[in-house]
Amino acid sequence: MVKKGLLAIFLLIMLLCVAGCSEKQIDTITYAVYPYLPDAEYYQEIIEKRWAEIEPDIKLIRAEWDCYTAGSPDGIDVVMYDAVMRDKIVDSGWIKPIERNEVQKIDDIYPFALDGLTVDDRLYGIPVFLCGNFLIYDQDYETLAMAEHFSDMKGMSEILIINSEIPDNQSQYRIEAIADSIGEANPTIDEGWENSMHLIDQLAIKDHRLDDNIQVAKAYDSGVGLGYIGFSESMRFLTNRADRTGIKSVSFSDRENTLRLYEDAVAVTSGVKGQKYEKCLELMNVISEETVLTKLSVQEGIPQYLMLARKTPYQNLKEQFQMYTKLEELAGDEKNHIILTP
Repeated sequence: MVKKGLLAIFLLIMLLCVAGCSEKQIDTITYAVYPYLPDAEYYQEIIEKRWAEIEPDIKLIRAEWDCYTAGSPDGIDVVMYDAVMRDKIVDSGWIKPIERNEVQKIDDIYPFALDGLTVDDRLYGIPVFLCGNFLIYDQDYETLAMAEHFSDMKGMSEILIINSEIPDNQSQYRIEAIADSIGEANPTIDEGWENSMHLIDQLAIKDHRLDDNIQVAKAYDSGVGLGYIGFSESMRFLTNRADRTGIKSVSFSDRENTLRLYEDAVAVTSGVKGQKYEKCLELMNVISEETVLTKLSVQEGIPQYLMLARKTPYQNLKEQFQMYTKLEELAGDEKNHIILTP
C-alpha cells in the first residue's frame, strides 16, 4: 500500500511538471499603439525601454492596427483603441475583459474614464489618453476669454480657424451640437444642430476651413484669427502665441455644455491565454504607467499637451509647464463623459 501511495504521488508530481512545462515559453509579445498619436514611434521607444528593465528576455514586436478600419487584430497580442469603437470591438469578440485588481494604481485613473471601458460590469482595457474638441484662443480678446457658448461669439464673423468643411470634423461638430442641445452625452438622434453648424461656419475664417489640424494650429500661431477648435495636443505647434493662449471647453449650442471626451485605451486581444496573458497584462500596465506617460508628454524639451487618463503625471508636468494646470482641470472635471458613439 505504501509503495502504491508513493507511486501515485510520484505520478501526480510528474503530471504537474509536464503540465507546467507544456506551456510554450514566452519570448515575444506583439503590440500596437494608437496610430494617430502625435509621435507613435517616440511612444514605442519609451515603452520598449521601460519594458526591457522589467522583462529583458521578452522581445516586443511592433504592429499596426487602426481600430476604425482594420478589422480583427489577428496576430496582435495587445492593442490600443478609441472608446468610440468600444461596442463594435467588444461585440465582435476582438478583446477580452480584465479584472480591476489587475490594473496597477487604478485609483490614479479618472473614474469616468474607467466607466467608459466598462460593459456589463466588465472592464475592457486600461484608459491611457483623453481628447476633446476645445476652444483654443488668444486670451487677450475678452469676448473669447469670457465665452461659454459659441452663440456668445455671434456677430464676430471670421474669427476662428476651423476645418469645419472636412467631413470627419463636421460630423464631430454636429454630434457635439446635438449633445449640447439636448444635454445627452452620447445622443442617438440627428436633430437640433443646424443653427449651431451655421454659426460655426460664420465664425470660421474662409481661407482656412479646409486646413488639417496641424495647419489650423500653425495658421493661428502665425497671427490669423483669434482662436481655433482643436485637440489639446495641437498646441505643441504654438510658439509665437503660446504664452497668451488659453484652452477651454465651450458649448456647441446656446445651452449648457455637455462635457464629452474621447478616450484611447490599451487592451488584450481575445486569443491570448495562460502565461502570455499575464505578460500582456504586465505590458498593458507599462503602456499606461505614469512614468511612461510623463516622459511621453515632453519631447526634446517641448510639451506635447496630451491629455492623460491618469492623475499623477500632471503633478510633475504642471510644475514645468503652466498649461498642464488647465489640462488637469479639463481632464478631471467630474461632469466628463466618454464619447462612445462615432
